[in-house]
Amino acid sequence: PCSRLADDGSKASSAKSPSMHQQSNMAAPISEEIRLGESFPHRDEVFKSSEDHSLCKLCLKQYSRYTCPRCNTAYCSLACYRSEKHAGCSEQFYKEHIIEELKQQRGSHEEKQKVLEMLKRLEDQEEEDGEDGEEQTLEDRLKGLDLDKDTEAVWEQLTDEERAEFQSVVEKGMLGEMLDMWTPWWRLSQEQASLIEEVGSQQDDTGTERTNTVTEGTDTTSPPPLMSKIPKLSSLLKGQPSEFIKYNIVNILYCYAYVVRLHNGDHFNMSREAAQEVLQLCPVLTGNSAYSSVGEALHDAMARSNRDPSMANTLAFQSLVVKDVSCILIGPSQEHSLQYVQAALSDLHRLFSVARKNVNKEPSSRDQSEEGTRTPELRQKFFLCKKKCEFLLAWSEEYGAQLTPLAMDCSQEYAALRRELSLHEKTKSELEKDWACSRPPRREEKTLIQELS
Repeated sequence: PCSRLADDGSKASSAKSPSMHQQSNMAAPISEEIRLGESFPHRDEVFKSSEDHSLCKLCLKQYSRYTCPRCNTAYCSLACYRSEKHAGCSEQFYKEHIIEELKQQRGSHEEKQKVLEMLKRLEDQEEEDGEDGEEQTLEDRLKGLDLDKDTEAVWEQLTDEERAEFQSVVEKGMLGEMLDMWTPWWRLSQEQASLIEEVGSQQDDTGTERTNTVTEGTDTTSPPPLMSKIPKLSSLLKGQPSEFIKYNIVNILYCYAYVVRLHNGDHFNMSREAAQEVLQLCPVLTGNSAYSSVGEALHDAMARSNRDPSMANTLAFQSLVVKDVSCILIGPSQEHSLQYVQAALSDLHRLFSVARKNVNKEPSSRDQSEEGTRTPELRQKFFLCKKKCEFLLAWSEEYGAQLTPLAMDCSQEYAALRRELSLHEKTKSELEKDWACSRPPRREEKTLIQELS
């Protein structure tokens, strides 16, 4: 059974080795921290986030508060419900409601007939107006175009109103909010997590490994399958393993959660690029790097992501990933605390295996930035990373009890990041109040040199 930290904070203190890269701010836990103890935290309480709001699908300006019962469209107000974008649904609702009311009312046959004739004339008039001014829908205009490659052709097919609306959404930073956000599998409840089964890699009679292929219909909200037949550590290592392996696993879990969230759970659809991003963030998988503390392992990965503009993200996103690492280390329950760690390592093992097969099939935008990396060398890198995951899985079978207490250290790092983010938002709010806008005012141009008459 995995050892757990007691509720009393005084029993959770431990000596730490000096940081190799950057000293982390190990502040005292606050109310936001994840506590471990006899009463195991519920998944929803551990991972309750305020970012799970969806945008109004009609105005794209406000967060949605209601859902249409007919078409399941999320909207924010009555004005949006009655808008032209929703007219096809709302007008039909009003029409059916009026007809139903007329059926229930007692009136003469002539009165009912007049009302029905009036509704029929209105319907015919709408159909005639639609035929006269019928325009091609966006789906018809984009039919046959590749949205990823034919970007210029797609832009030309948009109307002026659609282009202006798109540019407005991009400038306001609301484009990501229009996507349905992926729910990480490590947020599952204990009952759902029990559905994890060992169905990973298999071997045929010749000893060749066969890995299950991943299709676009894969359920990314379910926990990934565990790798079957995890080898014994004694068959891979002679002697005692390094005491820093547990901190290396924290670094790997952060890089894994970061990349998976970056791809919104669809990392297998771009397996080669996702695998290269993990390698770029995680030197542990490709070299002999080692970390001596949780803070060092986390902050080194954050610094590496900030150096790459294509992978850099906000401090709020980074703090959320730190919280992800805590959830993975805790596991679905006290009895199965290693289940999520092994599921994450198994998913990485599977990612490198699929990426290795797709090296010759998928073009990657990162190939141009990696000078001197040829296809055989990249395949070899993925193969070594795959073997490294097998070694870490074997290590977790015997020494996995050392990982669970590290969740408290991740909790403290998360609390420190949230305090830093809160201070940043407070300073930003004060500056915007002084400026009376979101950007600093332009300075008046002063004449530095003036000719005297």
